[in-house]
Parts: sequence; C-alpha cells; structure tokens
Amino acid sequence: MKFISFLLFLLTFSIHTYPQSAPVIRMRCYATISENQALWIVVLKKKSYILNHSPERLIRPETVENIKILKNAEATALYGVRAVNGVVVVTIKKSKSREEYKRLKTYFEKA
Repeated sequence: MKFISFLLFLLTFSIHTYPQSAPVIRMRCYATISENQALWIVVLKKKSYILNHSPERLIRPETVENIKILKNAEATALYGVRAVNGVVVVTIKKSKSREEYKRLKTYFEKA
C-alpha cells in the first residue's frame, strides 16, 4: 500500500513539475510611419489617437462620420514634425466609437 501511494505521489509530482506543452510567446512588431506617408489621426468622441499600422485597411467605411485632410503649416502646427507629409483626421461616429476603440486599440498610439 505504501508503495502504491509512493508511486501515485511521484506520478502527481512529475506531472506538475514538467510542463506538458511549451508556452506560447507572441511578439507584435509594427512598422513606424514611412517617409512619405501622411499621419493618420482617429477621433473617437473627444479623444484622438494616432493610427500606425496600414490605416486604410483598418478603418471601416460605415463607421466614418467625417474625414479632414490637413496639409503644410497647419498640420505641422497642430501635430508637430511627424505631420510634415500631411495629416488625415478621421472622425468616427459616436454610436460606433466604443466598438471601434475595442477593435483598433492595439494599433493606437496616444496623440
């Protein structure tokens, strides 16, 4: 009886000591804005976020309320050196802003 309980103890200990599968490690790397690309700003309610990763593919057209394009000195004055190539300001509908924030928050950078 002692032998069986000892084997059961060893079996339990070995299962918990050694992992049965390798841990999953995921790395997310996003490219920075290229030299000739405009700065994309997404406005959700009253907060604005910089969208870094292929914005033309990420934004759903049915959620867009307004698109405003800023060029030259106006863009640089508002958003700094990163806006030298222009700024595309996309305003999302208020009814869709929470849904879009949840979907896009991994791509956002605080403006």
